Amino acid sequence: MTTSENTINNHLDVTESAIGHFSSLLKNKDSLNIRIGIRDSGCSGYAYFLEFSKEISSDDIEFNFKQFKIIVDKKSFTFLNGTTIDYVREGVNSNLTFINPNVSAECGCGESFSI
Repeated sequence: MTTSENTINNHLDVTESAIGHFSSLLKNKDSLNIRIGIRDSGCSGYAYFLEFSKEISSDDIEFNFKQFKIIVDKKSFTFLNGTTIDYVREGVNSNLTFINPNVSAECGCGESFSI
């Protein structure tokens, strides 16, 4: 399913800063996409993962950007629907942040969450 096939209630927002970050990661890497999902992990239950992927399955939802696609499997999207992904720089530190309205609690270190 591409973003154009999603209903208005199904969305994943990606800030311009995060798009720039993903574009720089994928520079000079032909036909790679960013796969985002969640896995069982940590003290609160789930953790986000990001990886490079060439494969797109029929069970994936695609979000198209100029230079790349973000791919999310349907099971993970159940928990990621409505999330905003941002790339934040603070001093010498930088990281991706997930602002997920579906999260009910996060662990103290911020590495895992529950829904």
